[in-house]
Formats: sequence, C-alpha cells, structure tokens
Amino acid sequence: MNMASKIAKSPVVSSKGALLAEAPQARGYSLDHLAEPTGLTVIEVRALENDEDFDASRIRRTAAALGILDKISEARRAEVATQSL
Repeated sequence: MNMASKIAKSPVVSSKGALLAEAPQARGYSLDHLAEPTGLTVIEVRALENDEDFDASRIRRTAAALGILDKISEARRAEVATQSL
C-alpha cells in the first residue's frame, strides 16, 4: 500500500483539544462546570481545549469527566499513526 492510499483511508479525527472543547458545549457545560470535577482551573481547561497543554493526566481527567475518554484515545492513536507516515 502506497502512502497516498494510507492517507486516503485514514479517518479524519479532531484534535484532542477540539474534542475537549466540543463535548462541554454539546452538554451545555460551562468551563466552571468542567473545571470543578476535574480539579483544574478554568485557565487550565482552556489550555487543554486550545491544544496548548499536553499533560496526559489532565487530558484523561477531563475526557473522563466528559465521558469521551474513548474518543480521546482514538485521537491519540490517529495522531501516532500519522506521525509514523
């Protein structure tokens, strides 16, 4: 399989930050609502959403609080696969 066909078959997956930003909006959560159960500040949550903070623990806690841990894991696998090309 050549590189072009690998790229063509790769699913388009949002960045982790985009997923973390979309989920609260879909649920009607404010940043304050999300910060409290994760133990993060609003500034820290915003940094995750903007792909400015890559701390795996913070990403996992936030994704778990939003119920999207599986989507975040999928985004990570796609990111690693893309880097392998």
